This record gives sequence, C-alpha cells and structure tokens, in this order.
Amino acid sequence: MLLILIFLQKMATNSISIYDEEGLRGTKHTFTDTVADVPAGQNSCFSIKVTSGEWLVYSYNDFEGTSIRLPTGIYPDPGHIRSNHVNPANTTWNDMVRSLRPVRQDAVTLYDKDDFCGAEQVVTCDDPDVEMDNCCSVVIRGGWWSLYPYGSYSGGYPPSNTEKTMGPGNYRVQLVAGGETITIGSIKKVECPYDPFPLTPPFPGTTVGPFHHVLPL
Repeated sequence: MLLILIFLQKMATNSISIYDEEGLRGTKHTFTDTVADVPAGQNSCFSIKVTSGEWLVYSYNDFEGTSIRLPTGIYPDPGHIRSNHVNPANTTWNDMVRSLRPVRQDAVTLYDKDDFCGAEQVVTCDDPDVEMDNCCSVVIRGGWWSLYPYGSYSGGYPPSNTEKTMGPGNYRVQLVAGGETITIGSIKKVECPYDPFPLTPPFPGTTVGPFHHVLPL
C-alpha cells in the first residue's frame, strides 16, 4: 500500500527539468511549481524534459514574452522546443526560460493576456463570482464549461446574447471575439452538448457551441 501511495504521489506531481546543453546534457534544474522569476544561472535552456504534467514556459519574467506549451515528453534541442509555440506566428525563442508554470488539469484557467501570458485565474468548480475582466485566453482541461459575463450565471455574449460553452482546448479569445477581450463573471461545469458518438463529430476548426475551438489539443 505504501508503494502504491508513493507511486500515485509521484504521478500527481508536476515536474519539468531544463538543461543548459542540447540532448538533456549539462547542468539540470528541476521545477515542480510556478516560478515567476527563474534565477540567473538556472534559466539557460537548450533542452527540456517534462516528466509529468503540462507546462507553459516563457522567455521573460512574470509570464511574459514568448510562451511555449509543453506536454509530458522530451524536447532535445531548441528546434523541438520552438515547435510548441503557443502562437505559430511567433517563432522567436531566446534559449532562456525566465518563468514557468504548470497547466492545471480538470479546470478552467483564464489569462488576462493573449497567448496564455500574464496573470492567471484557475476555476476548478462552479463559481458564481469569478470577476475576470479583459480575459484574452483560456485553457480548459477536463469537461465542458459555460462562461457568463455577469455573476450568478447571468447574462450573455453577443451576437447571440447567450453564455459561451467550451470544451477541452486552448482558446485565444480575441480570434473569436472580433478582436475584443471578454469579461467573465461566473463559470459552471455542464454536460457535453454533443452526442458522445456523433455521426459527424465537431472536428478542430469547426464551431463548438457559440464559441470556436481555435487552438485544439
């Protein structure tokens, strides 16, 4: 039983290691939680191993600059790291990880800047009072969620004046909101609005409810 508990604890722990040489060589620094300012001498990055969890790494402090999303796996050189840019239009990478944070699973994570940068707010259950102004990007892991502009699950978004129902995925809000950010006042978990075995499933790039699945997993 003790070995099972230790195994489950290891599986539940987020872990990422960055190396100052390619091929997972050189000096290694391992992180298991959010770091807004990776210390000098620990942020040089030419290869990465994500042992567990899913991570966002940033080229600047305080979760700014170029953002890269890394699922569990090995990234042996800068080319493999760059291939995971959140924004395909931004291919810059300065071989530095100056801030990083895990992506919460079975939750909705709201970001006040595009490309999953800036401050984040994590919602893990129904919340009638979110108070997230100027939301620019959203990550959903686990289930489907309805977003409302006002508290207590009220109000709707144009043009249909309804809530936004979104499934698992990575969303850049401004791409589907006419260049605008949105205000989120409350969030609740809902049943999947689609038949689990549809004849024609909603593939990435198609409309998912009143929202678009713009950056699919």
